[in-house]
Amino acid sequence: MQLSFFLSEDPSYLCSVGHAVGAIVDAGKTDLLEFSLWSDVGKLTLEHCQLLRQRFMSFSHSCPVAFRWLTNLALRNLAFQESDVSHILNTCHNLKFLALCSCVSDFVVLKIDAPHSELLTLEIVTCGFDRADLIHLPNLRRVVCWDWCLPNPPIRFGNVTRLHNMSLSCSATYDQMPFRLTELISSATNLTILYLDFQDQMIWIEPQGPKLLYPVFSNVRDVYLCNIFYECDLNWTVFVLEAAARLSNFYLKLCQHPCERNRCEDSAEKVNLLWDQMSSDFKHRHLNLLEITGFAMDDKMINYTRLIMERAVNLKRIRLLDQVPCDKGNAMNGMGSTSSNKWRFPVDQGEKSLIKQKLIDGFSSSAEITIG
Repeated sequence: MQLSFFLSEDPSYLCSVGHAVGAIVDAGKTDLLEFSLWSDVGKLTLEHCQLLRQRFMSFSHSCPVAFRWLTNLALRNLAFQESDVSHILNTCHNLKFLALCSCVSDFVVLKIDAPHSELLTLEIVTCGFDRADLIHLPNLRRVVCWDWCLPNPPIRFGNVTRLHNMSLSCSATYDQMPFRLTELISSATNLTILYLDFQDQMIWIEPQGPKLLYPVFSNVRDVYLCNIFYECDLNWTVFVLEAAARLSNFYLKLCQHPCERNRCEDSAEKVNLLWDQMSSDFKHRHLNLLEITGFAMDDKMINYTRLIMERAVNLKRIRLLDQVPCDKGNAMNGMGSTSSNKWRFPVDQGEKSLIKQKLIDGFSSSAEITIG
């Protein structure tokens, strides 16, 4: 059963929904129960968000049966207090999925401590917390944190021993300084999938040496580094290979949008990221696939691909793809933008053969190279 409704100011309306649902689930007529709750106000202030929080907390107290059986919950525009989410998880014993969207706090670190929680997935999108501390979520498998509004890092992990999938995406602002991954995931030692999206803006992570990251990256199999601004040097990404000895698939996506679709007046300056601590004798023995989206016919891209081929000695496949189209950017190119001249993806067979020859020149690599 999936229900989407407003957090009405009329408590009798919410109670009627909760009690009706409680009767259904108590009779064993559904295994899945999802609430998706919306604000009934257009332009929201902090006071509105605080009021919505009061309505929701009162609703959950008034309808314990429905919330006890709840499996999925999406909350929007609530002004949380420090322990509210812990209370929600300790009330909703069967909750597997929790999404917090555009929620705020008044300079509060959101502490989530629910040692008996069954929560599998936590999504935090466009929220304004000082930080979310995941103190104890023993069954948590996946965390998504997108477009956080306050200084880095947005999350810190405590006891999350089953966490295996983490996704972070943000267009950095001027007050968000780069941070080290060990600042938030030092306890997430079973991580297997890491997805980082920089949205064509400043790179907001700081590379680290393998000794510090290896305990966290020892089980990582798939890494996605997405929407790296095109002018940025790429050699810093090798720190991932050095730390993740069992990495199997490495996905890199470059971005060049003349429309600057993710840039705003508060955006951080795009600073080139250089990494000069790469070990000269480092070899990676488990990487199977290198996929680069946004490949171009220039020396930087060719040299970077050759660098990975040199270090990943058992690499089996290299997949080189064009940039994902952008309608607004294409329109600007049609009006005379020069960006299309900077970005040349090999199109015909002659260009593709030339790129392949440049990549394998001097190598004995048996990796299969596909372009396009």
